[in-house]
Amino acid sequence: MKRILYLLKEKWPEYLIEILVLIIGIYGAFELSNYGENNSRKRAELEILKGCKTELTTDLAEIKLNMDELGKSERALNLIIEVLENNGSYHDSLAYHFNYTLLPMHFVHSTSSFETAKSRGLDIISNADIRNKLIAVYDSQYDFFLKAEQEELAEVEYNMRHILPSRFESGWNFTGKSTFEGNMVPLDFESLKKDREYLYFIKTQRNRTGSYIGFFYENLRKSVEDMIQDLEREIKRLER
Repeated sequence: MKRILYLLKEKWPEYLIEILVLIIGIYGAFELSNYGENNSRKRAELEILKGCKTELTTDLAEIKLNMDELGKSERALNLIIEVLENNGSYHDSLAYHFNYTLLPMHFVHSTSSFETAKSRGLDIISNADIRNKLIAVYDSQYDFFLKAEQEELAEVEYNMRHILPSRFESGWNFTGKSTFEGNMVPLDFESLKKDREYLYFIKTQRNRTGSYIGFFYENLRKSVEDMIQDLEREIKRLER
């Protein structure tokens, strides 16, 4: 016992240094592990945010293309209504506009990067504001829009089946590769001028198309554009 006390008394500085070296080594390894984990997490976050930005940019191009096509439809509907209500004469170019009265428009989009974030835990996105905005776009704005799209497509399908068959030679005559260009020829143009059911349909479709563009698509476009800008800023911040 005396020998042990003697050794402790004589060599305590050595023991203290060894203990300190051991503590520093453990702490250093812990910090190195944290550093590596944080770097890995940051890389994963950047990959997800960049993926969301890329997909949203592609979605935005699709939104603008669809809005452009729907704009053509709205103009075609207004032109046909004007011709019918003002006792206009039929000319071949009207077949082009009749073909734009109903569009089976689908919003083709991707949510894979956001789904990856959800599968890993949304806290992988460190900025709470960005995280909440992404949730608002994907789980709220997209869902809201897609429900409206389903209703619109159901209306298009109904009218294609029940309104147009008895009034036109054929439908779905889309000849354009990336547009809805084509021709739809009426069986009896003059009778359409007094056809209350058709006039109701075409005026209602004009109104629906206007609200579809001005409310549903416009709100979606703005949400996606704003989200892309927010992601660009956040990515730059994380890459500093």
